Amino acid sequence: MNRLLILLFLFSSGSVTGWIIELFFRRYLDPVESKKKKWTNPGFFVGPYLPIYGTGLIILYLLGHISFPSLSTTHPVLEKLIIFLIMAASMTLIEFITGMIFINHFHLQLWDYSSYWGNVKGVICPLFSLFWYALAAFYYLVLHQEVQGALDWLSRNLAFSFFIGFFYGIFILDVIYSLQLMVKIKALADEYQVVVKYNAYKSKLTDIREEAKERSYFFFSSRLSSISPREVFDRYRENFSVKRMVMTPIKKVADKVRK
Repeated sequence: MNRLLILLFLFSSGSVTGWIIELFFRRYLDPVESKKKKWTNPGFFVGPYLPIYGTGLIILYLLGHISFPSLSTTHPVLEKLIIFLIMAASMTLIEFITGMIFINHFHLQLWDYSSYWGNVKGVICPLFSLFWYALAAFYYLVLHQEVQGALDWLSRNLAFSFFIGFFYGIFILDVIYSLQLMVKIKALADEYQVVVKYNAYKSKLTDIREEAKERSYFFFSSRLSSISPREVFDRYRENFSVKRMVMTPIKKVADKVRK
Protein backbone atom coordinates (compact mmCIF):
# COMPACT_ATOMS: atom_id res chain seq x y z
CA MET A 1 0.00 0.00 0.00
CA ASN A 2 1.13 3.52 -0.72
CA ARG A 3 3.18 4.84 2.21
CA LEU A 4 1.55 8.25 1.99
CA LEU A 5 -1.88 6.64 2.36
CA ILE A 6 -0.62 4.75 5.43
CA LEU A 7 0.62 7.98 7.03
CA LEU A 8 -2.63 9.80 6.19
CA PHE A 9 -4.70 7.00 7.68
CA LEU A 10 -2.61 6.83 10.86
CA PHE A 11 -2.64 10.61 11.29
CA SER A 12 -6.40 10.93 10.84
CA SER A 13 -7.17 7.93 13.09
CA GLY A 14 -4.77 9.09 15.80
CA SER A 15 -6.03 12.68 15.70
CA VAL A 16 -9.68 11.70 16.17
CA THR A 17 -8.95 9.01 18.77
CA GLY A 18 -6.70 11.39 20.70
CA TRP A 19 -9.43 14.03 20.73
CA ILE A 20 -11.85 11.52 22.26
CA ILE A 21 -9.26 10.47 24.87
CA GLU A 22 -8.59 14.09 25.82
CA LEU A 23 -12.30 14.90 25.94
CA PHE A 24 -13.01 12.24 28.56
CA PHE A 25 -9.68 12.69 30.35
CA ARG A 26 -10.25 16.40 30.93
CA ARG A 27 -13.85 15.83 31.97
CA TYR A 28 -13.22 13.08 34.53
CA LEU A 29 -9.50 12.51 35.27
CA ASP A 30 -7.52 15.72 34.82
CA PRO A 31 -6.63 17.05 38.32
CA VAL A 32 -7.37 20.64 37.24
CA GLU A 33 -9.92 20.54 34.41
CA SER A 34 -12.17 17.90 36.01
CA LYS A 35 -13.00 20.32 38.85
CA LYS A 36 -14.87 22.54 36.37
CA LYS A 37 -17.28 19.65 35.59
CA LYS A 38 -17.78 20.82 32.01
CA TRP A 39 -17.41 19.23 28.60
CA THR A 40 -14.94 21.30 26.61
CA ASN A 41 -13.36 20.92 23.20
CA PRO A 42 -9.78 19.92 24.10
CA GLY A 43 -8.30 21.12 20.83
CA PHE A 44 -7.48 24.39 19.13
CA PHE A 45 -9.43 23.39 16.03
CA VAL A 46 -13.20 23.46 15.68
CA GLY A 47 -13.46 19.81 14.67
CA PRO A 48 -12.81 16.64 16.71
CA TYR A 49 -9.12 16.08 16.15
CA LEU A 50 -5.80 16.71 17.87
CA PRO A 51 -2.91 16.58 15.38
CA ILE A 52 -0.34 15.87 18.10
CA TYR A 53 -1.99 12.49 18.65
CA GLY A 54 -2.01 11.85 14.92
CA THR A 55 1.72 12.47 14.81
CA GLY A 56 2.08 10.38 17.96
CA LEU A 57 0.29 7.39 16.40
CA ILE A 58 2.67 7.50 13.45
CA ILE A 59 5.64 7.51 15.84
CA LEU A 60 4.18 4.69 17.96
CA TYR A 61 3.46 2.62 14.85
CA LEU A 62 7.03 3.01 13.62
CA LEU A 63 8.56 2.35 17.05
CA GLY A 64 6.29 -0.68 17.46
CA HIS A 65 8.47 -2.51 14.94
CA ILE A 66 11.75 -2.09 16.80
CA SER A 67 13.27 -4.94 18.77
CA PHE A 68 16.38 -5.77 20.76
CA PRO A 69 17.45 -9.29 19.77
CA SER A 70 19.88 -9.54 22.69
CA LEU A 71 17.01 -8.96 25.13
CA SER A 72 14.05 -10.53 23.35
CA THR A 73 15.13 -14.09 24.15
CA THR A 74 16.65 -13.61 27.60
CA HIS A 75 14.66 -10.69 29.05
CA PRO A 76 11.49 -10.15 26.97
CA VAL A 77 9.76 -8.14 29.70
CA LEU A 78 12.72 -5.79 30.03
CA GLU A 79 12.75 -5.38 26.26
CA LYS A 80 9.12 -4.26 26.29
CA LEU A 81 9.71 -1.87 29.19
CA ILE A 82 12.56 -0.26 27.25
CA ILE A 83 10.39 0.04 24.12
CA PHE A 84 7.64 1.67 26.20
CA LEU A 85 10.22 4.10 27.62
CA ILE A 86 11.45 5.04 24.13
CA MET A 87 7.87 5.58 22.99
CA ALA A 88 7.02 7.73 26.02
CA ALA A 89 10.21 9.78 25.61
CA SER A 90 9.40 10.33 21.93
CA MET A 91 5.87 11.49 22.74
CA THR A 92 7.17 13.82 25.46
CA LEU A 93 9.70 15.25 22.99
CA ILE A 94 6.98 15.83 20.40
CA GLU A 95 4.86 17.53 23.05
CA PHE A 96 7.77 19.75 24.12
CA ILE A 97 8.77 20.77 20.58
CA THR A 98 5.16 21.50 19.58
CA GLY A 99 4.48 23.46 22.76
CA MET A 100 7.62 25.58 22.44
CA ILE A 101 7.01 26.33 18.76
CA PHE A 102 3.59 27.73 19.58
CA ILE A 103 4.88 29.69 22.57
CA ASN A 104 7.94 31.17 20.85
CA HIS A 105 6.49 31.85 17.40
CA PHE A 106 2.75 32.31 17.97
CA HIS A 107 2.85 33.41 21.65
CA LEU A 108 0.14 30.88 22.34
CA GLN A 109 0.27 28.19 25.02
CA LEU A 110 -2.13 25.48 23.86
CA TRP A 111 -1.91 23.50 27.11
CA ASP A 112 -0.66 24.48 30.53
CA TYR A 113 1.11 22.15 32.97
CA SER A 114 2.51 24.98 35.08
CA SER A 115 0.46 23.83 38.09
CA TYR A 116 1.99 20.33 37.99
CA TRP A 117 5.15 19.28 39.83
CA GLY A 118 8.37 19.15 37.83
CA ASN A 119 6.95 20.88 34.77
CA VAL A 120 9.28 22.39 32.16
CA LYS A 121 8.00 25.74 30.88
CA GLY A 122 4.47 24.48 31.45
CA VAL A 123 4.50 22.26 28.35
CA ILE A 124 5.75 18.94 29.73
CA CYS A 125 5.76 17.38 33.19
CA PRO A 126 6.51 13.99 34.81
CA LEU A 127 2.83 13.18 35.39
CA PHE A 128 1.91 13.45 31.73
CA SER A 129 5.09 11.67 30.67
CA LEU A 130 3.84 8.83 32.89
CA PHE A 131 0.51 9.00 31.05
CA TRP A 132 2.39 8.78 27.75
CA TYR A 133 4.21 5.70 29.09
CA ALA A 134 0.90 4.04 29.99
CA LEU A 135 -0.58 4.97 26.61
CA ALA A 136 2.50 3.60 24.82
CA ALA A 137 2.21 0.32 26.73
CA PHE A 138 -1.50 0.07 25.89
CA TYR A 139 -0.80 0.75 22.23
CA TYR A 140 2.00 -1.80 22.00
CA LEU A 141 0.24 -4.58 23.92
CA VAL A 142 -3.33 -4.04 22.71
CA LEU A 143 -3.55 -1.84 19.62
CA HIS A 144 -0.44 -2.43 17.53
CA GLN A 145 -1.69 -5.65 15.96
CA GLU A 146 -5.11 -4.09 15.43
CA VAL A 147 -3.56 -1.12 13.64
CA GLN A 148 -1.57 -3.44 11.40
CA GLY A 149 -4.77 -5.36 10.69
CA ALA A 150 -6.58 -2.11 9.81
CA LEU A 151 -3.79 -1.15 7.42
CA ASP A 152 -3.97 -4.61 5.82
CA TRP A 153 -7.75 -4.20 5.42
CA LEU A 154 -7.25 -0.74 3.92
CA SER A 155 -4.80 -2.14 1.38
CA ARG A 156 -7.53 -4.51 0.17
CA ASN A 157 -10.31 -1.89 0.28
CA LEU A 158 -8.78 1.22 -1.23
CA ALA A 159 -12.24 2.66 -1.87
CA PHE A 160 -12.19 3.55 1.84
CA SER A 161 -9.50 6.10 0.96
CA PHE A 162 -12.42 8.30 -0.21
CA PHE A 163 -13.38 8.80 3.43
CA ILE A 164 -9.79 9.66 4.29
CA GLY A 165 -9.89 12.29 1.54
CA PHE A 166 -13.19 13.60 2.93
CA PHE A 167 -11.61 13.91 6.38
CA TYR A 168 -8.68 15.92 5.04
CA GLY A 169 -10.96 18.17 3.03
CA ILE A 170 -12.74 19.20 6.24
CA PHE A 171 -9.47 19.26 8.16
CA ILE A 172 -7.81 21.68 5.71
CA LEU A 173 -10.78 24.08 5.91
CA ASP A 174 -10.58 23.91 9.70
CA VAL A 175 -6.83 24.60 9.61
CA ILE A 176 -7.40 27.70 7.45
CA TYR A 177 -10.10 29.01 9.80
CA SER A 178 -8.08 28.25 12.94
CA LEU A 179 -4.93 29.87 11.53
CA GLN A 180 -6.90 33.07 10.94
CA LEU A 181 -8.00 32.97 14.57
CA MET A 182 -4.41 32.27 15.64
CA VAL A 183 -3.15 35.31 13.71
CA LYS A 184 -5.69 37.54 15.48
CA ILE A 185 -4.74 36.21 18.91
CA LYS A 186 -1.04 36.57 18.10
CA ALA A 187 -1.55 40.21 17.07
CA LEU A 188 -3.18 40.98 20.42
CA ALA A 189 -0.51 38.97 22.27
CA ASP A 190 2.20 41.00 20.52
CA GLU A 191 0.43 44.26 21.33
CA TYR A 192 0.19 43.44 25.03
CA GLN A 193 3.53 41.57 25.09
CA VAL A 194 2.02 38.44 26.63
CA VAL A 195 1.81 34.71 26.02
CA VAL A 196 -1.83 33.64 25.84
CA LYS A 197 -2.87 30.47 27.67
CA TYR A 198 -5.38 29.26 25.13
CA ASN A 199 -7.47 26.98 27.36
CA ALA A 200 -7.87 29.75 29.95
CA TYR A 201 -8.69 32.24 27.19
CA LYS A 202 -11.32 29.91 25.73
CA SER A 203 -12.74 29.27 29.20
CA LYS A 204 -13.02 33.00 29.85
CA LEU A 205 -14.84 33.56 26.55
CA THR A 206 -17.27 30.77 27.48
CA ASP A 207 -17.91 32.40 30.86
CA ILE A 208 -18.56 35.75 29.18
CA ARG A 209 -21.04 34.22 26.73
CA GLU A 210 -22.88 32.40 29.50
CA GLU A 211 -23.06 35.57 31.59
CA ALA A 212 -24.36 37.47 28.54
CA LYS A 213 -27.11 34.88 28.04
CA GLU A 214 -28.16 35.15 31.69
CA ARG A 215 -28.32 38.92 31.56
CA SER A 216 -30.15 38.90 28.22
CA TYR A 217 -32.82 36.71 29.75
CA PHE A 218 -33.75 39.50 32.15
CA PHE A 219 -32.81 42.64 30.21
CA PHE A 220 -33.38 41.64 26.57
CA SER A 221 -29.79 42.39 25.57
CA SER A 222 -26.41 42.55 27.21
CA ARG A 223 -23.31 44.61 26.59
CA LEU A 224 -21.28 41.43 27.10
CA SER A 225 -22.85 39.76 24.07
CA SER A 226 -21.03 42.17 21.73
CA ILE A 227 -17.71 42.40 23.55
CA SER A 228 -14.74 42.43 21.17
CA PRO A 229 -11.53 40.37 21.54
CA ARG A 230 -9.65 43.58 22.32
CA GLU A 231 -12.03 44.36 25.17
CA VAL A 232 -11.57 40.86 26.49
CA PHE A 233 -7.81 41.43 26.56
CA ASP A 234 -8.23 44.87 28.13
CA ARG A 235 -10.44 43.60 30.94
CA TYR A 236 -9.44 40.01 31.61
CA ARG A 237 -5.99 39.27 30.18
CA GLU A 238 -4.56 38.61 33.65
CA ASN A 239 -6.87 35.57 33.74
CA PHE A 240 -5.43 33.90 30.65
CA SER A 241 -1.99 35.30 29.90
CA VAL A 242 1.49 35.69 31.32
CA LYS A 243 3.89 38.54 30.71
CA ARG A 244 6.39 37.80 27.98
CA MET A 245 10.09 38.33 28.50
CA VAL A 246 11.04 40.96 25.92
CA MET A 247 14.73 41.56 25.35
CA THR A 248 15.75 45.09 24.45
CA PRO A 249 18.46 45.59 21.79
CA ILE A 250 20.95 46.65 24.49
CA LYS A 251 20.27 43.51 26.51
CA LYS A 252 20.66 41.35 23.40
CA VAL A 253 24.07 42.89 22.69
CA ALA A 254 25.12 42.45 26.32
CA ASP A 255 24.14 38.78 26.23
CA LYS A 256 26.17 38.23 23.06
CA VAL A 257 29.22 39.89 24.66
CA ARG A 258 28.92 37.61 27.70
CA LYS A 259 28.89 34.57 25.42
